[in-house]
Amino acid sequence: MTQQITPKDTQKVLDICSGIGGFTLGHLISGGFETVAFCEINEYCQQVLSLRFPHIPIIPDIHDITTESLYRVGVREVDGIIAGLPCPPFSLAGKRQASQDERNLFGEFFRIIRQVRPTWAIVENVPGLITAEGSGFFRGVLWEFASLGFNVEWGIVSANHVGAVHKRERIWIIAYSQSSGRDTSWYQRIQERTNAASVGCCHTHTNQNRCQQQLQETNQRRQKPLLRGGQHSKSFSQSTFRERDHGLSQRLGRYLMGQPDLDRWLCAATIPSFSRLSRREIAALTPNSQREYRQLYAQYQSIRRQHKQQLMALGNAIVPQCAALIFERLKRILSQQQKIHD
Repeated sequence: MTQQITPKDTQKVLDICSGIGGFTLGHLISGGFETVAFCEINEYCQQVLSLRFPHIPIIPDIHDITTESLYRVGVREVDGIIAGLPCPPFSLAGKRQASQDERNLFGEFFRIIRQVRPTWAIVENVPGLITAEGSGFFRGVLWEFASLGFNVEWGIVSANHVGAVHKRERIWIIAYSQSSGRDTSWYQRIQERTNAASVGCCHTHTNQNRCQQQLQETNQRRQKPLLRGGQHSKSFSQSTFRERDHGLSQRLGRYLMGQPDLDRWLCAATIPSFSRLSRREIAALTPNSQREYRQLYAQYQSIRRQHKQQLMALGNAIVPQCAALIFERLKRILSQQQKIHD
């Protein structure tokens, strides 16, 4: 049984491989969406998410995401899934083992879609995804979406398109069902057979292996839809978004300034200067000065480690302004679907 949605409804979002929340920041700029749960395994990123969005639950391991585990953390509805899946399996800077890389999580992603049955999904990755395995892997991704009843749009959007000084090109895939209904049957089934107190997480590696095998078989068969056009898929370009920047940075700035504890929210840190002393210089200090020096040096090292984690998190982060453009495109698609349904 599905509940019909209207454009005024807030779309409930499951954010997978969340990083430090760049994807969710994108829909906060755009408006009309609400993240109901994160999934992020990195502990530092989990800390950032907890600071920024203390009311949103975090499921650490993507393998633990099931309808039961979502129910357990209070999720009752999921309209869409957003995922910044790991890019090393497809990056030109790596070995590009794609389906053979254990870090490839597309199989898990499609397993979750089959269970949760969202009406739309957005995936972000590096452009190398398109050409991995002779374009076979990307063809398999399109085929999986089509087999689940989704239409697909995809294209590359750069950070400099929204005013950044660097390119940071990323491919964005927008998949949307032809149905305009919100499927809550999974929640109703869980509610009928159990209660929140008795529900636990369950691992689904068997389903992951099955989905992964399907992707590999699809790649080997070179299944359609083709990479360009087709009944169920089409590509878009940056020209789809006609105006440069769209004032997205200003809108993001206004949102950030509305946070009550901005410096903590941004989780910023600076590395203080520290003058290292030689062993002879340390030995010349008084015992109290030596203890103070070692304490200050330990604090300095701790800040350096934190700064390294910040740089890694930022390097893997989704540019919120780019995500906002994609959400604006999705809103237009959903609005058009609603008009057709009406």
